[in-house]
Amino acid sequence: MDDVTSDSETDSTEEIDAHALITTLYSDQRKTKSEEGKGVKTKQEYALLVNDLEKQFVKKKMKNYEKAITVEAKHKRQTQQEMNELQRDMKYQVNEEKADTESKIAMKKDAIQSSDESIQLYKDEQKSLQEKLQKLNEKQQDLAMK
Repeated sequence: MDDVTSDSETDSTEEIDAHALITTLYSDQRKTKSEEGKGVKTKQEYALLVNDLEKQFVKKKMKNYEKAITVEAKHKRQTQQEMNELQRDMKYQVNEEKADTESKIAMKKDAIQSSDESIQLYKDEQKSLQEKLQKLNEKQQDLAMK
């Protein structure tokens, strides 16, 4: 037991992807209770289980991108409203104030463009994840047929 814990302490310093983490459990079968139907699974059953886990992971990432798109769209609308207000107020300003307001408007336009780019990036990632999910579904069907 001491050898196992000392190895795990050195491994913890390395960055390990939680999705790819594999755990091995050791036990004394004389002291371990077993349940009916909880025996060793076949290679196909494990492959299906791993496939399901990957699908859940992809779906979770897709939901996160959807939330990010919503937040970015809200930020874009808010920035657009602020820019419109600045443009309306500009006709009542003197030349010095107009120059300052024009620079603020330019910054707002840049922020809107940045939001558009972020939204497009998130949509592209979602599209990629959708393709991944489709491939995982095909893989699941192939594994089920074996």
